[in-house]
Amino acid sequence: MQSVTQETKVDVNRIRKMLGILVWTSPAIIIPLDLSIIAGLIWVGVSNGWVNFASFWWLIPAGIFSWTLVEYLMHRFAFHFEAQNETGKKLIYMLHIIHHDHPTDSDKLYQPPLVNVVIITLLFGFFYLLIGNWVYLFLPGIIFGYLAYSTIHYVIHKFKPPFAFLKPLWRHHNLHHYRFQDKAFGVSSPFWDYIFGTMPPKELK
Repeated sequence: MQSVTQETKVDVNRIRKMLGILVWTSPAIIIPLDLSIIAGLIWVGVSNGWVNFASFWWLIPAGIFSWTLVEYLMHRFAFHFEAQNETGKKLIYMLHIIHHDHPTDSDKLYQPPLVNVVIITLLFGFFYLLIGNWVYLFLPGIIFGYLAYSTIHYVIHKFKPPFAFLKPLWRHHNLHHYRFQDKAFGVSSPFWDYIFGTMPPKELK
C-alpha cells in the first residue's frame, strides 16, 4: 500500500478541517438523496416518453452490474495507486487511504453530498452522449449499485454480519484491510476478484 508520512497525514487532516461541511457526510443524507435522484431520473425519462420502461427495464440491472466493475477498478487502480510525489500521495490518502487508518469513521464511508451530486451530474452528461435517453434507466442502476456498495461497506465496518451467509463478504473485506491490501478489492461482491485473480489465499478464506 502507498506509504504515507505522518506529515502528509497531518496536512490532509488540516485540509479536511478547512473544507469542513464539504467533506462531511452521513448515510442519513446520502441514502434518501440518491434514492430521490434515482426515482427522479426514472420518472422524468418515462413520463416524458424518452425511454420505454417496459422495453428497457433491463438497463437498470445492467447499470447495477456495471457498477460492480467500476467499484473494483476504482478501488484497485485509483484508490491504491502508488503516487510518486507528495501531492499525489496526499490526494490518494485523502480519497481512500485515510479510511484504512480510520476504518469505522462514518464520514469516510459515503461520498460527501456535494461530491455525490457533482459526480452524478458528470456521469449523466457522459452517458447521455454515449447512450442517449437510455441514461434515464442505466444511470439509476449505476447510482443504486453505488448506494448498495456504500451501505454494505458501512454495515461491514459498523456491525457484525446479520446472517451467516454474509460472513464470507465481511471476511473478504476484512482480509483486504488487515492482511492483503493488494487483494480483495471487491466490497459488494468478490466476483471481479475471482475474474482478475486478486482473491486472498484460499487457506485464509
